[in-house]
Amino acid sequence: MPSASRGLDGGKLVNGRKGHIVTDSLGLLLVVAVTAANVGDREAATGPLTRLRELRRDICLVWADGG
Repeated sequence: MPSASRGLDGGKLVNGRKGHIVTDSLGLLLVVAVTAANVGDREAATGPLTRLRELRRDICLVWADGG
């Protein structure tokens, strides 16, 4: 992969890429996204949540961590 898709997250001490997942209450994967590590979690969440809304219109509640 190109080096442009890699980054450094100083807070989590991750160098490279980070994965962002959306699961249902049983832990089954609904959406997966991979971003450069320097992309903030709040910014990276918009893509998977938008995709989730397109795929599953019946989702009405989403829980997320403090980020």
